[in-house]
Amino acid sequence: MNIGNCFRLNGKIETEALSVVLLQMSPALSAANPEDVDKNIDKIFEYIDRATIGLPGFDLILTPEIVLNGFGEKFYLSALTLDSPQIQRLKDKCRQLGIWAVFGVFIDFKDGKFVRNCAVTINSDGEIANVYAKSTTWIPVEPSTPGDEIQVFDGPKGSRIATIICSDGDYQDSWREASEKGANVICRISDYMTPYQDAYEITNRAGVFFNRCYVVATNTSEMDEGFALFGRSMAVNPDGNIIAEAPIGIPYVLKVDLYPGLCDHIKTQSLMGNLSWQGNHRGASSPDSNGIGRDKSMYTYLKIK
Repeated sequence: MNIGNCFRLNGKIETEALSVVLLQMSPALSAANPEDVDKNIDKIFEYIDRATIGLPGFDLILTPEIVLNGFGEKFYLSALTLDSPQIQRLKDKCRQLGIWAVFGVFIDFKDGKFVRNCAVTINSDGEIANVYAKSTTWIPVEPSTPGDEIQVFDGPKGSRIATIICSDGDYQDSWREASEKGANVICRISDYMTPYQDAYEITNRAGVFFNRCYVVATNTSEMDEGFALFGRSMAVNPDGNIIAEAPIGIPYVLKVDLYPGLCDHIKTQSLMGNLSWQGNHRGASSPDSNGIGRDKSMYTYLKIK
């Protein structure tokens, strides 16, 4: 019987532990203006303070999608700019506590005419490390402007992080793009409602199984104006196994330790576990391939139409 994974990881592997906290929560209200956003930030800070008391020593904390604003009908009225005092509050909090954080927020890039659903990552020095705009917004419910790039950036403890937002994770391309750019941890923040709780689990597990990285996914909970928000925030390892999960539908704070360097070694050493390499070198173990195999050219769907 195999216990654990079947990856052939050779030699000595040293990797730091990345400690991540997931905040499963809902905003205090659907913000109608930037002042309402401050009330939501107050609630987020209450959760962050609880995490620092109960789970001290974490490196990275995640909030759900657009938790600074809520998903109200006129979301653009409470959209912030990157220079807003509310964003400065987030930066000050991260610097004060010495933590990294991913915040879900609507950002106005052009006087209310170019509002994007964003994941803003702030580092432990209180600086913006990355701003990701949701690239596959939910049609027809979400009229925000989509982004055009899955980005990967250096995080704490040897992590290479990509952020994706909710329905981004419903498309295999988002996961593969992040992995091929070197991500070993994918942060998926969402505002997912029933009856999609099983789809949420399936896409989290399949996304990282096919791409050999971790996902930490945090989701809203309780009820908003129209939907039951199921929670189920979770962490999934490169095997596609859930290693930590929050309950359904209630506020929760969840901590998990990840080992980003493990993903790097899987992708560089393991032929058996490195599905990306195998997909580009099909049949490399056959006698006529000289260890090279065939590429992906048989897949016609990869050709842009």
